[in-house]
Amino acid sequence: MSTKANDPNGTFIWREIMTPDVAASKRFYGEVFGWNFEDMPMDGFTYVMIKKDKTGIGGMAPLDAMPGVPPHWIGTVCVADVDASAKVATEAGGKVMMAPGDIPNYGRFAVIADPQGAPLTLMHPFSDEPARTTMPGLGEFCWEHLNSTDAAGSKAFFGKLFGWEAGGSVTGGDVFKVGERMIASLSASPPGAPTHWLTYVVVDDLAAARARVTNNGGKVVMEEVAVATMGSFAVVTDNVGATICLFKSL
Repeated sequence: MSTKANDPNGTFIWREIMTPDVAASKRFYGEVFGWNFEDMPMDGFTYVMIKKDKTGIGGMAPLDAMPGVPPHWIGTVCVADVDASAKVATEAGGKVMMAPGDIPNYGRFAVIADPQGAPLTLMHPFSDEPARTTMPGLGEFCWEHLNSTDAAGSKAFFGKLFGWEAGGSVTGGDVFKVGERMIASLSASPPGAPTHWLTYVVVDDLAAARARVTNNGGKVVMEEVAVATMGSFAVVTDNVGATICLFKSL
């Protein structure tokens, strides 16, 4: 895998919330992060583009077609070949939850689960999308973290799938990298919790952002956690029950 600074392969390029109530999710995230939205009619449903100002940064999709699946955020990792990556995922002990297919005019994708059951989307855009080199701004996605019930297994799986290398960081925890580019962090899941991903969004002030969460029907799970040399974060659930993190840099 290339490790050029402008190569997006192996990096997170998109995030989506799967929600049972799109209107409620729009209200919540519009108030908490200042996002705006664009409805995009698709084949059989309406996809919602999440925008920060005029830039698309993520999406919302209804959970109607997935009975029993709880609301959740899911990240998308760019790959050079979706079909080949889906095959590698199964060979490495994961599962293909949604077979490779095309999104007209955008790209080819598949949804996989790692050996511990945590889902991710694979995507190869039809147009060139260089990796972002600027720091995420206010209201933008900025980081991913994997809580794993089998850290060694996760390191092996994602090493095979994306070429991620796991190593220590200045914060004291494990970090996945492609070359010198940091992709995500990794730690053991809390007792009794399954393997799961957490996505982070930049906020101006943690206390104010937590207040916006609770004022709009969400809950605070972890109030404030310091990250050495980086900043601090809070873990919250939104008004439909999906978990997301707020991040304030130093």
